Parts: sequence; structure tokens; C-alpha cells
Amino acid sequence: MYLKALADPARIRILKALQGSPLTGTDLSNLLDIEIPNVSHHLRVLYHAGIVLTRRDGRFIYYEINRDVLASRSVAQTLDFGCCTLRMSTG
Repeated sequence: MYLKALADPARIRILKALQGSPLTGTDLSNLLDIEIPNVSHHLRVLYHAGIVLTRRDGRFIYYEINRDVLASRSVAQTLDFGCCTLRMSTG
């Protein structure tokens, strides 16, 4: 389930962006230069896989990495799902 959700390079870019702090879909669209409908699609896939969580603040929805899904609670450079580990490069 996790690997299928992470199969798209745009989703990896979104997770890398979310490592720092929660962001809105608009924030991600501007930061990654991806159209909002595409960002929404990728976030929906990540959400249904349980990799990201949402939090509403007024009219804004913030997305963040679901740390409960990760075996190692650190998301600095590696996402450890228990079944597999994904190492994020900085370049």
C-alpha cells in the first residue's frame, strides 16, 4: 500500500516538502510548481494510504506527515514504514 502511494515522483517531492512543517495544498502548489488540482490528487492518494494527515484551521486545510505510520518517528532523511525504508536525498 505504501509503495504504490509513493510510486509517483511528485508524491515524493510533496513528502520532502512536508518534512519541515505542515503545509496547505496552495503552499505545496507554489513551492513545487505543480498545479493545484494535481497537488490535490497526490495529497488524496497519500491521505488514503495513511501517509499524511489533515488539520483544518478556519478555511485552510494543512497536510502533514503521519508520524504514527512510521516505525522510526524521525522523518529527517528517512521514512521507515516497517516493511520498507525510503531514504530522501537532499539534492
